[in-house]
Amino acid sequence: MQQDIITSIDFGSKKFSATIAVRGKENLDILAVKSCKSIGIEKGMLIDSEKCKANVLNLLSELEIKTGKNVKGIAIGISSNKVRITETTVIVELDEDKVKSHDIIKALKKAQNSITISNDESIVDILINFYILDGKVIHKDILNWKGKRLEINLTLVIAEKKEIQRYYEIFKDTKYNIDSIKLNILAGKQIFLSEKNSMEYIALVDIGAGITEMAVFNNGIPKSVSSIPVGGNNITNDLAICGEFSFLEADNIKKIYSSNYKSLYIDDSLPDETEIGTIKVSRKLFYEVVNARIEEILSHINMKLKNTGHYDRICSIILYGDGINYFEDIGEIIRKIFKIKTQVVRKKDLGIKNPENITSLAIAKEVYDRLNLLEDAIIVPTNKSNDKINEKECLHNIEVENHILKKIKVFFGKIF
Repeated sequence: MQQDIITSIDFGSKKFSATIAVRGKENLDILAVKSCKSIGIEKGMLIDSEKCKANVLNLLSELEIKTGKNVKGIAIGISSNKVRITETTVIVELDEDKVKSHDIIKALKKAQNSITISNDESIVDILINFYILDGKVIHKDILNWKGKRLEINLTLVIAEKKEIQRYYEIFKDTKYNIDSIKLNILAGKQIFLSEKNSMEYIALVDIGAGITEMAVFNNGIPKSVSSIPVGGNNITNDLAICGEFSFLEADNIKKIYSSNYKSLYIDDSLPDETEIGTIKVSRKLFYEVVNARIEEILSHINMKLKNTGHYDRICSIILYGDGINYFEDIGEIIRKIFKIKTQVVRKKDLGIKNPENITSLAIAKEVYDRLNLLEDAIIVPTNKSNDKINEKECLHNIEVENHILKKIKVFFGKIF
């Protein structure tokens, strides 16, 4: 990755979002954020690299023109489908009686060698959760602290090789390289978890177009990741079938009608059919179809969270994404399904024009943290064949606020 340019791409089922940022002396400076239609990805899985390639390359080219920057290295964000995590703690003796970047690199190598994975798997990311320096637990930046013995608690992200290889095929024979791979749902920590609200079990739930992803954190440490292949597109499909619309017509109706569909449904002074453009839509049909599917999606999420083994310890759920959150009175439906305190994050809460870009911003922030921790000299490209994952590619979970992420965390600080 270039020394001062950070580029990230969120590979969503509905949108690709890319961010270009500059690593400043004290902050991450966002230069541009842009999104485009997703092609080649279904329910969080990349199924057609060639179809995906054209849109991704065009997106990167537009960002380069807009910012005047030359992009080479990229951090990509992927779904948690066919991905697992495992937690471990490693110990290293400090060579210089103080913590240096090469000590952390040594710990990451040791962690990779300490776990057993199948021949079909690869370690794609390593998260640093906390340190123990000479018996003292430390959560903040530890570089240059004096000591003799360093323990690091880590979370290793493990994915199927064949699934990851498809992402490398997108950039084959181009000037771009994949420098690091992040899980989109784990990047959500950068946005939604703060020092105040992360000192307990918290579930993040991202309901997207084709997939819903979940991560359970305890004290900011990921304990489980999971996904279910349902999202906003399921609502669109139901409307298309029941109303005899095309998918695009149903999706457009959903966007226009969703913000007040309940109010229209209970207003007896209105005729059953309402016009949206040139299309007539039954208020009763829309309400019943949408409510039934939303309740079904939420019930699946609730069951999946129960299967994590952490459900009884979860204190709160943060639910975001554009799959269902823009529907009128969504909070009321959620309270019927979830017995745990749940905060629904809407577009206005994020404070940005295009909320689909929030994950690529979070990924850029993670890369910024990693660069600050491990220093430029040890950042090298990932092996494109993916036979060996670069042991120097980890992210660091220590907070360094920028103006966008800080604004969102202030919002949650008022809630928890």
